[in-house]
Amino acid sequence: MKTILVKEAYQLYESASISVPEDATLESLVTTLARRPGVRGIFLIDSGRRVAGTITRSDLLKWARYRFWGEEGMKMIYLREIYQYIGATTAKDLAQGDRRSLGVKEDDTLYTALDRMISFGEDIIPVVDGKGRVLGDLTLSEVLMKAIEVERQSK
Repeated sequence: MKTILVKEAYQLYESASISVPEDATLESLVTTLARRPGVRGIFLIDSGRRVAGTITRSDLLKWARYRFWGEEGMKMIYLREIYQYIGATTAKDLAQGDRRSLGVKEDDTLYTALDRMISFGEDIIPVVDGKGRVLGDLTLSEVLMKAIEVERQSK
């Protein structure tokens, strides 16, 4: 099986993510998303411009549900998650992930990237440099297109 690197697959399409400061208010984040409905990934960055977490669309849906219906809207959500949404006012309050394992580097394999996408349950992952700064994103669409290209080349 051919080894394919992230740098061979990402940037096939325009970026589908945004990077926001980890201390951005949820109000500003939601306003940004409303203006850019095609955004699929939200990556939080710290003061050193390194990935500090991600916010999933599911996180935002749960946050909105809590805002509308309070604890009644939180049925079927684990207790530990409820506390995350109750006091959330900044992006980092909703952030998921460990800074060391959130992104992939350009020289990582697609296998590594897919593993991380699956473990995070997301179809988009940040591509970072050696210092953890966001260079772009790798999306499921890009991975699938690369898979088709590799299959065509093998025929």
